[in-house]
Amino acid sequence: MMPLPFGKLVLCRLVAGAIAALVAVLLYPSALLSMLDGNLTTAAESLVRQCGSLPLIDEFPSLGWNTVLFCATLPSTDDPLRADSFAAHSRDTILANLGSVEPNWRWKVSSETPEACSLAYRRQRILSAWLASAEHSVCLQALARRDMRLISFYFVLSGHIEITDRRTRKTLSISPNHVASARERAGNQMTIQSESSWLAFHIPESALRRSFEDLTGRPYVHEFVLPATCFSQDDAQGLYQTLRQAERDLNSAASEAMPLLAKAYKQLALVKLFSTMPHNLAEAFCQGTSGAAPRQLLKAEAFMRENLTNPVTIEDLAAAARCTPRALQRMFRTYRGGSPMGVLCNYRLAAAHGAIKAGRAGSITELALNLQFSNPGRFSVLYKSAYGLSPSSALRFTRNEGSTEQA
Repeated sequence: MMPLPFGKLVLCRLVAGAIAALVAVLLYPSALLSMLDGNLTTAAESLVRQCGSLPLIDEFPSLGWNTVLFCATLPSTDDPLRADSFAAHSRDTILANLGSVEPNWRWKVSSETPEACSLAYRRQRILSAWLASAEHSVCLQALARRDMRLISFYFVLSGHIEITDRRTRKTLSISPNHVASARERAGNQMTIQSESSWLAFHIPESALRRSFEDLTGRPYVHEFVLPATCFSQDDAQGLYQTLRQAERDLNSAASEAMPLLAKAYKQLALVKLFSTMPHNLAEAFCQGTSGAAPRQLLKAEAFMRENLTNPVTIEDLAAAARCTPRALQRMFRTYRGGSPMGVLCNYRLAAAHGAIKAGRAGSITELALNLQFSNPGRFSVLYKSAYGLSPSSALRFTRNEGSTEQA
């Protein structure tokens, strides 16, 4: 049999990839709407990066499979508030169902699981966030497949949850009546004890960041962390009660009322999270500064805010703080969880976001250069990573909103 000419081989590969993508969209029709609406999750970003970096001819079969996996993890837009639930009573059905509703985790059930076992699971979407709750008799183990840029809040009612971060090699332990935040990063391991009952609130970090900056007017300068906290008493109980009430109301609400109801519950939950829980950004949310931070660090941050449009080096910051660059870097790692230049970058991204929202941005290139981003393309990547959409999309959205209000 004669081999196909190179041109025909390329065409066949293209057709095969297109068919695979079409099958994925037919299996998950909401995915297409999500893509057209610009509602790309981190799964989409990784897929797009892969598409741009792989050799076109050799990788269409794997590209088709990745498209299927990507579509399976997209949020739905035609039915965005749909609740998924199941009850399973065998090891195989538990694994099959968990793999369907939580595809980014590679699930295992303890080999010591008895034949009589059970797991009840429910998921309720709240716009870009979602709630998941479960009660199970088996011990569950899971390994995260890829980075999802999600922040997850686990409320443990009974049993125990442990999450080990592959990068930091630290283990988060959540006991009954406690809640803590965790990130869904590739290689992270999670173990959920048998006879456990829990509620999880998952939200993209970009959505949490936007909400924090909108509510406080302050930049989100480092990752949000909620340590293990008892939620069965005092103000901390309010967040749990709000999420449970959202779960009940959205499950019974009429379809036309659900989008507005979901938006209201999401905003209320985030306000309660920021204002009542002892997270690492609590003082910034209350319009204060971190009293525990050294005076030199606060001076450096003040210098950053005053020079967002001017070139700034680590030596400039150290001079403003009256300490050595090495000492300043150590202070920022300890009290801000990152480098001084990383915090400065976050201040500038927040300034760009504020300018776009206020309609003060003429063009993205001009805005980037004014805030000392020498590469507008790199600025767009950083902005999208921080806020979940590109600066050009945000600018277009702001202008459309302005036109609608004038009309």
